[in-house]
Amino acid sequence: MKLQQQLIGFVFIVVILGAIAFFVNRGEEQQSYENRQSKAEKMFPNITSETAGDKVSQIEITTGGETTVLRQSGTQWLVSNMNDYPADQEEVKTLLEKVDNQKAIDLVSKNPGKQTEFEVATGSDESPLIGVEVKLKGEGEKLLAHFFVGKNTPDFFNAYIRQQGSEKVYIASDLSKSNFDKGTRTWRNRKIFSFNKGDITNVLIELANEVVEMKSGDDNKWQMIQPATSVVKQNTLDTILDNISKFETDDFVSDDSDSSFEAKEKITVTLNDGSKRILLAANEVDGKHWVKRSDQEQLFSIYKYKYNQLFKPADELKDDTPPPTSDEDKITSGTGESDDNG
Repeated sequence: MKLQQQLIGFVFIVVILGAIAFFVNRGEEQQSYENRQSKAEKMFPNITSETAGDKVSQIEITTGGETTVLRQSGTQWLVSNMNDYPADQEEVKTLLEKVDNQKAIDLVSKNPGKQTEFEVATGSDESPLIGVEVKLKGEGEKLLAHFFVGKNTPDFFNAYIRQQGSEKVYIASDLSKSNFDKGTRTWRNRKIFSFNKGDITNVLIELANEVVEMKSGDDNKWQMIQPATSVVKQNTLDTILDNISKFETDDFVSDDSDSSFEAKEKITVTLNDGSKRILLAANEVDGKHWVKRSDQEQLFSIYKYKYNQLFKPADELKDDTPPPTSDEDKITSGTGESDDNG
């Protein structure tokens, strides 16, 4: 029995010592990596997150045989090959920051024969581009950076990267193809409206069979004024306000679409500065509605559930809950019943 206790104690000590050694070694490896990272050269020295917006004026992204061109106009980025439609500004900022953070630290190969395996090979007629080719250009289309982003590393958190003209393949930290290749979502800004929901003072919903209007009073309490005067269900109203103030499309309708847009319903929100935001909506087709802003030509496609979050009938907004009875009313009511019984 005593020998068994000693063995258990010995095993326990070995486990504890092993765990300590593991974490000490892990800490030393992390410190060593951080030291190497601090001393490593920037992969793209001509680009920094602070000056990227000033230095980089054009981004060319080629994947799947198609090239997307983002160009800077003033302080805004536009998708040049999509009629200068506004780009997703935050995504462009993120892209430039991630490129700025890359350092030549984790070299994985110098063998040109492995570039295809890592999906960072230059495309050709015989061997099409598999990864993503990126060119960052400055004033006068001066080439600031030219590189290829390949497949993800086994941990899926990073990707392989190679600069044009170099045979060295590195691990790109916190970077992936998806930072450049947006697929069918494209680089266009998906926001239809973006403003402060607290600035809304009036909501007018024009449905096919009724008109619903609600306004905010001086006490910031909302009231329905069409089709009848009523208290509003605040939770349901908040759904409308939350969604309309940061409304995004699910997809873009192609300019060469065979179908024409015919507005059937409309929602108008008035802000505290008197300005209005108007969304026009067509009938549902295959579970989707086409919508557009009244001041723009671009057509958007949204799913039915998103449409239903905005275009609500009066019976869903009217609050028919009776007001709570005050203590004074209860006392008065009780006294009356006592008198009647007497």
